Amino acid sequence: MSILTDAMIFSRASEYAIQAMLYLAKRWLDERKEKAPANNRVRHGYIQTKEIADAHGMPYYFLAKLVQDLTRAGLVTSTKGPGGGIRLARDPSKITVLDVARSVDNLQYVTDCVIGYEKCSPDHPCPLHHDWEKIRARIFEVIRDKTLADLVKDATFQDGRLMAPRTSQAEAS
Repeated sequence: MSILTDAMIFSRASEYAIQAMLYLAKRWLDERKEKAPANNRVRHGYIQTKEIADAHGMPYYFLAKLVQDLTRAGLVTSTKGPGGGIRLARDPSKITVLDVARSVDNLQYVTDCVIGYEKCSPDHPCPLHHDWEKIRARIFEVIRDKTLADLVKDATFQDGRLMAPRTSQAEAS
């Protein structure tokens, strides 16, 4: 997918993974507020992947595959059986957007030539190479520094769910 297609920065896999992780982070932070015991240890409940998929209109089987990647990366833990599901493996203030995106993608779409030249490099730059290099560096800086906790703090939720992601132009008309 081209980085400029529909003004997307992330692949669909990264978008879904980030949205799912924000859902888990919101739940984690809400539980921490509600149950903050003296020893500050909270037993975070597991959430079924289907609940997250339904909340965000994501294809369940695609999200389930992404959850496997997130689990392998050590970002979520999972358990089977009654009361099973997934939850964050660590505090959302310790998980960055870059951690999530890298767990499901190789991020090649961000590092490839912005206009699709195969041999674009600092030695043989395309017409946008040097400008794109600055933008790319800023994108990586932002996603490296922003944690899930930061995003939850700045997000809008309704009924415990992240507000619907942007709609495509076709849906908006």
